[in-house]
Amino acid sequence: MKRREIGIATVLLAILLGGCAQDALVPPKKAETPTVEHKPTPLPPEPTGLKLKDLQSKGVAMGITLKGNPTYSENEPVRFIVDTGENEGYLYIIYLDNQGNTGLLYPNPKSPLSEMGGKYLFPNDFGNMNIRATKDCKECEKEKTRVYAILAKEPILDIKDITKDQLLSFVGESGSQSKGLSMDLGGESEHTDVSVGKLEFFVE
Repeated sequence: MKRREIGIATVLLAILLGGCAQDALVPPKKAETPTVEHKPTPLPPEPTGLKLKDLQSKGVAMGITLKGNPTYSENEPVRFIVDTGENEGYLYIIYLDNQGNTGLLYPNPKSPLSEMGGKYLFPNDFGNMNIRATKDCKECEKEKTRVYAILAKEPILDIKDITKDQLLSFVGESGSQSKGLSMDLGGESEHTDVSVGKLEFFVE
């Protein structure tokens, strides 16, 4: 009787072990990965505003006052007042040196473009950069530099690309029209979209 019980126990153990071995050979089912719906990333909206070629259709007036020293010594800090009066909009300050090079003084990395209006001190209110008077010609007694301010109701998207001819034509100082910038600077007007101003100084 004992032998028979041992035999039955042995057979049952073998069946159990065999079943476990078969289970071990069956690969486990992979967990189903949930499907994620990938939505396309929306493109950022295109900036809205004016382009230089569009300015010909806008009314322009000498509505900005720039006041500063008429003469600077070389390496002397440059400071001047910008007064837009009652006009408000997007302000740009551009210099034109004696070599015909233009550069954007405002907006700049320290002071981004924003709507403004009123009286400001450059450079304190425009990023407070260290701007000094320089002279390219070494033999000349003095050299002229011009600074222009443009105030527009809308941002001017390609203002960084403005050339000397475009700038002078735009503010009414060029005898020939260039790049389609035909402007009538008939004086101050309450109905203009663009106001301009000019400061001229010499570096000794």
